[in-house]
Amino acid sequence: MRKKQMTWIPAILSLAVAFALPGCGDVNSKANAAQEISVKAIKLGQSVDSGLSGKIIPDQEVKVVAKLGGKVSNVAVDEGAVVKKGDLLVQLETDDLTQQVKQAEAALVASQAKLADTQAGARSQEIQGLESAVKAAQASLDQVTAAVDQAKSGFDLSQKTYNRLRNMYDSTNTVTKEDLDKGTFEYEKAKAAFDQTQAQQTAAQAQVSAAQSKLELTKSGATGNTIEALQADVNRTTAGVELANSALTNATIMSPTDGIVVKRSIQPGEMAQPGVALMTVVKMNPVQVELSVPETQISKIKAGSDVEVKVSNVPNKTFAGKIYFVSPVSNPNSTTFPVKVTIDNTEGMLLAGMLAEVHMKDTDQKNGLEVPKSALIKKDNKTFVYAVQDGTAKLVEVTTTDKNADWVYVKDNANLKANAQIIINPTDQLADGSKVKVE
Repeated sequence: MRKKQMTWIPAILSLAVAFALPGCGDVNSKANAAQEISVKAIKLGQSVDSGLSGKIIPDQEVKVVAKLGGKVSNVAVDEGAVVKKGDLLVQLETDDLTQQVKQAEAALVASQAKLADTQAGARSQEIQGLESAVKAAQASLDQVTAAVDQAKSGFDLSQKTYNRLRNMYDSTNTVTKEDLDKGTFEYEKAKAAFDQTQAQQTAAQAQVSAAQSKLELTKSGATGNTIEALQADVNRTTAGVELANSALTNATIMSPTDGIVVKRSIQPGEMAQPGVALMTVVKMNPVQVELSVPETQISKIKAGSDVEVKVSNVPNKTFAGKIYFVSPVSNPNSTTFPVKVTIDNTEGMLLAGMLAEVHMKDTDQKNGLEVPKSALIKKDNKTFVYAVQDGTAKLVEVTTTDKNADWVYVKDNANLKANAQIIINPTDQLADGSKVKVE
């Protein structure tokens, strides 16, 4: 009976150990988690002295276009040609344009002559002719007036005769019906003649008035409205001449800048279209370096600052440059800012597309990485920071130079590079090798 009880003891002990082991694992895991210290950290920006990478681009790249359509008669340059501002590049046919200029000039001459004659007033011969016309009209009026007087006399006589015959016919038998009818006819005839001469007199008076008005108007000259209308016509024809000459000038397409022809897209005999590029001219002296500067460094970049530029394709040579543009707006879809540097390229050694490295020359920009003073730790007359590496706090000794009340410059070294994470406001709990969790 005792032997059976003894055989169960090892089995019970084994089960107890099996149930106890998982519980121990949970305890250790919780202990490890408790050892991780929550910290706040920042990422160090790129050191200015380490250089900023960019690409060389032309100072100017101009798409040469035609302002008007036309057939190309001559292309004066080929790709690779070095041109000066104002050099002939492309010539369009000008026969039709020349004729348009001549037509516009002829119209201008005519309108100017008309305005000049009107402003000068009538010539003496014209005034003399109008005065003669007035005299002739007056003479005609005088003749008609005399005829009116004669016709009135005849009318008055016939009227008296008619009245006498009518009275005698009504009161006596001495006047026959035939005599009365004859007197009536003569009366009506004389009245018609008188009325006709009166109408002629009215017409003659109107002719005299018209001739006198024309003479007076000619002597006084044109009205202000007439002069303004003629001047407006001169302005219109002048604008027509300018437009025609402009079109003729635009048929000769010249280089807008000094540079090199890098692309030619037109041949003699082809039709140039307005706004379509015929050639591309680039200006390569000076050249530019186009940079994209991180937001952590953009505050250090100032327009007008001198820089040194190194180009891998041109070894053992440093080029002097100057920052001339710092964009206040970041690039789309990133936090980098466009910056442009201009470099003299008189020797023509720099080509568009080459990679360049830009270094700041200002001494206050060469002090290295910026670190907040809240990250510094003083021990044994030395300065340290905690860098986060693989979830562990690593104590790194640094050499600092004051920047301002809150920041210092730290020279990057093998243990502290740009983009490294450092802990700010470290507590006494931290030690070299502590497990940390960045919040």
